[in-house]
This record gives sequence, C-alpha cells and structure tokens, in this order.
Amino acid sequence: MTAALQEDSQSNARTRQEQEEELILTAWHSMSVALQQHSLCEESRAPGQAQSFLAKQRQSTQARRGFSPRLQPR
Repeated sequence: MTAALQEDSQSNARTRQEQEEELILTAWHSMSVALQQHSLCEESRAPGQAQSFLAKQRQSTQARRGFSPRLQPR
C-alpha cells in the first residue's frame, strides 16, 4: 500500500510541476507580447528617425542626470 501512495504522490508532483511550467510559459508569452506592443506604440509616437539602442540609452541617461543635449560631459 505504501508503494501505491508513493506512486500517487509522485504523479501529483509531476502534474503540479507541469501546471507550474505551463503557467510560467503563458506568463512569459503574455509579457513578451505586451512588451512588443508597447515598443511598437512607443516607436510610432516618436517623431523623427528611428534611434539605435545606444542612442536611446544615452537619452535616458541624460534625462536621469538632468543634462541638456547641448551640455554633454567630456
């Protein structure tokens, strides 16, 4: 009888693990889709040319530090 209980416990653990993996994959996919849509919205609102990743990083760093685009540190 203990073997049957152990087998049942292992089966429940496997089922729970599969459910958790499915939830993680679903959440990852949903987050990816949301980020992609957000990125597309941001790009469509941005005036001018498309910017490279580094250009966007420079802008965000300058905004955080409070530098104007004309006054860049050397």
